Amino acid sequence: MIDDRSSAALQRLQGEILEAVARGEPLSRVADLLCRRVEGLVADVVCSILIIDAQGRVHSLAAPSLPEPYSHSLDGMSIGPVAGSCGTAAWRGEPVEVIDIESDPLWAEYRDLALPLGLRACWSSPIKARDGRVIGTFAFYYRTRRGPAALERAIVERCVDLCAIAIEHDAVQAHVHRLAFHDPVTGLANRSAFTEQATRTLAALAPGESVNVLYIDLDDFKAVNDSLGHRVGDQLLASVAQRLAGCMSADAFVARLGGDEFAVLQPCRDAEAAGHQLAARIKAVLDEPFEVDDQRVTIGASVGIAHADAPGLDLDELARRADMALYEAKAAGRRTHRFFDVAMDTHVQMRRSLKQDLRVAIDAGAFNLVYQPIVALETGEPVAVEALLRWSHPARGNVPPAAFIPVVEEMGLIAMLGDWVLREACAAAARWPRGIKVGVNLSPLQLRKSGFLLDVVGALQQSGLAPERLDLEVTESALLASDIATRTAINELHDLGVRLSLDDFGTGYSSLQLLRAFPFDKIKIDMSFVRDIGIDADSEAIIRAVIRLARDLGIRTAAEGVETAAQYDWLVRHHCTEVQGFYCSRPIGEADLRALLDGASLAPRAVRESHTPSP
Repeated sequence: MIDDRSSAALQRLQGEILEAVARGEPLSRVADLLCRRVEGLVADVVCSILIIDAQGRVHSLAAPSLPEPYSHSLDGMSIGPVAGSCGTAAWRGEPVEVIDIESDPLWAEYRDLALPLGLRACWSSPIKARDGRVIGTFAFYYRTRRGPAALERAIVERCVDLCAIAIEHDAVQAHVHRLAFHDPVTGLANRSAFTEQATRTLAALAPGESVNVLYIDLDDFKAVNDSLGHRVGDQLLASVAQRLAGCMSADAFVARLGGDEFAVLQPCRDAEAAGHQLAARIKAVLDEPFEVDDQRVTIGASVGIAHADAPGLDLDELARRADMALYEAKAAGRRTHRFFDVAMDTHVQMRRSLKQDLRVAIDAGAFNLVYQPIVALETGEPVAVEALLRWSHPARGNVPPAAFIPVVEEMGLIAMLGDWVLREACAAAARWPRGIKVGVNLSPLQLRKSGFLLDVVGALQQSGLAPERLDLEVTESALLASDIATRTAINELHDLGVRLSLDDFGTGYSSLQLLRAFPFDKIKIDMSFVRDIGIDADSEAIIRAVIRLARDLGIRTAAEGVETAAQYDWLVRHHCTEVQGFYCSRPIGEADLRALLDGASLAPRAVRESHTPSP
């Protein structure tokens, strides 16, 4: 039993400690306060609190009256059946009273640490979590050989509970903080942590100091995620994070922003040199193949870099610049890096304006189609036309498709615009005589769209066009990263009777494999080869090889970009099936096309000269 005065002191002690925990004081400060208050209540007592980690090792939390070297010597010590008072109490899960450190066998390996400090006895009690795990120890050291008095037992009983509350509360707070500031997939810091760290770093920049922000985007990650599944994708992200962390300097801060995007904060002196060096290391480590779930996976990375060299630059602005530089790196062909410069800002503003104009144009239906005839070399007559999308801007004039189609894809509107092109082209072709086919270019995003087959069927039914008169043109690049949905759509379209053409043949990386994998009816030889006819023997050899290969496979060939009589005659001599280009006709409107198709003479020169071509 303890007296009322001591009971009141314990109540005040408990209230003070619980209030400190509720205020969110650091655990070390709460433990230090507890030790000091207890030592004020009991004369000639040295108080110590240790915590036990998941591996069963002890770490000093608070011992304000013990020399620091003593506490440091205990750090990392393993608990066990003969490990002093504290290590043994943690091992047993029950209090351990050692009245004489000098003679007690539990202290055989540690007495030389305690005795020179005048410590003669030690009583330690385990601190237990609510689930019964030992998470720490609370100990009294004495300078005389003795055990605990009644008041000391009452104090320790109360303090062990307070320690358990404080340690568990700290663990919960740490878990909450980890959830808030760490990415669970990679273990890296997350966007919130990166923002917090970058804000502090920018505010603390001193003269002569710089900081780079590097934005990293994984190339081809989506294809891996789609084809191998999210579980493999997450494993790949974790491996990427490990490699990124391994190539950083000690003062760099790396985080995952989300998806396949990462960011690095790099304090430095020479921003440009340091940024180039780090970007090169990042690309090198991520270019190496990954072994994930017994799969060999190859990706790469694009990096955008922006830097600040004085306090005051807003983090949002710095991030915007890094993002613009990343966009330029990806536009340059990926697996590269770019530093931000002011020209990029101008380019982004123009692109933003283009997006706004495109949205208005799509809503207003401000696009139109023109058609370029495709001539059969055997007869010299048009057998098909390619539908080409055009946009005439009221201020910009005629905007090339190469300038606006990628933007439409980026905006996520290509499926809507592509569906309009498909329906418009089918409706026009249904009005043409003599069974002329119409070719329509497909975006890779259209092929992956759920229900694309139904879009094609709907366009055919609405127009009344026979399926065999529709020729869908797909580029090699669209098929290189094809998934199951793409392959299924192409095969179903072919089964429907729709014709399929492999466009821009020769510009991809696995053309022969594609010819085996997909049921193509026609190969379109890219104009980059055709324009070198009569100039480059290698280009001619490639075209001859493609024509022979296609003939052996029973596939027609069409040469794009034919602009001269010499090119046309060469293709005739080498038995190309069809040609397309300015030599035969420029792209023209539907009214001119119908007049051309109704004409009596359809020889190539007549096709070329029978109208005044539109640009």
